Amino acid sequence: MFITFITTLKVLIRKIDVLFWAVAFPLVLITLFYAMFSSLDETFRLDPLPVVIVKDANYASAEPFAQMIDSLSSEDAEESPLFDPTYVANESAALNALETGVYKGYIILDRDGIPQYFMDPRRADSLSDPSQTIILNVLDSYLQNRQLITSLIEENPQLLADPAFLQSLLDSESESFTTHISLTANPPSDSVRYFYAVLAFSTIMMSTFGLAAIDMVLGNTSPLGARRSIGGQSKTRMLIPTLAAAWVLSFACVLVGFLYLRFVFGIGFGGKELAVVLTLALSTLAATFLGAFLGSLPLPSGAKSGFVALISCVLSLFAGLYGPFSQDIGDMVARELPLLSAANPVRQVADAFFSLYFYDGFAEMASHLLALLVLCVAFFVLAVLMLRRQRYASL
Repeated sequence: MFITFITTLKVLIRKIDVLFWAVAFPLVLITLFYAMFSSLDETFRLDPLPVVIVKDANYASAEPFAQMIDSLSSEDAEESPLFDPTYVANESAALNALETGVYKGYIILDRDGIPQYFMDPRRADSLSDPSQTIILNVLDSYLQNRQLITSLIEENPQLLADPAFLQSLLDSESESFTTHISLTANPPSDSVRYFYAVLAFSTIMMSTFGLAAIDMVLGNTSPLGARRSIGGQSKTRMLIPTLAAAWVLSFACVLVGFLYLRFVFGIGFGGKELAVVLTLALSTLAATFLGAFLGSLPLPSGAKSGFVALISCVLSLFAGLYGPFSQDIGDMVARELPLLSAANPVRQVADAFFSLYFYDGFAEMASHLLALLVLCVAFFVLAVLMLRRQRYASL
């Protein structure tokens, strides 16, 4: 059996066309996906808002407002700064700054220290721009707090003599009333879904090795298969090492794609790379048995190869490989027809990667691996049943 394993491995390695679809094509696809979707997360990230602030005598006397602007513009904050302020000496300079087209308005304080925000009337999109709404909301919040503190002092002037009250006012300037938390183990990312889908697609493409390996067992598909069929070795003793060689080569090829995705492009998997390797090992085993089953069907050899490619592409549709439309279809099938989704190895592999990235534990991943294990058994049983039914009039 070991000699059969080594021989099959050598024959498969020499199949350049199979190696191309198993190694080169996934790498090219990963590179294209990275070029298209690597900046997808940046699209939804809020950059610091550019704003002009008139830094005159009124601004200098409004120390609380200045402290608020500094805190919202600080680069040392845990979150990215909200404002990117540009300070000018007077209102005339602020108007000149608007001429550049970078800014949509400027902030100026009156004698009472009340900030006013003037939007550029020449910018038709100023009122509908979300960034302008954010700036106005910040200023409204500041004015509300200022009015509240002023009212408290006017009603109870003796509060100014209370050190605890003064300290509470200082703390309120820097206190955060919200806590930044994440509901997932890693920051949400819209791009990882595409990379996980293409890696899952690569695993199902490894069924070409199972298809090529089964051709070496069937008596009517290759001279080697014909010689094996008339030999004294049982089909079981031929099938096990043959499929084992196909699986080892499949796993090695998809591992190259994973390493390329992880260390060349830096796509994360939640820091659980060993679990990813386990998922790839089980998924390529399912793909090998699927290829063996498809190879055992009574179809012409050329039709079998096209059938494998067609099935791989169709299954990848429900894993979200083709963009938002296919993602919506896949999610709908998973929600309305969970058993049908569980029978899709590409979807199970992609979801296993998702569970590793978004969940702390391995419970979700285990459910997807269990589905892959069931598919492995089902494909192997189907392949064996089809092979046992093979009969040849002549060789």
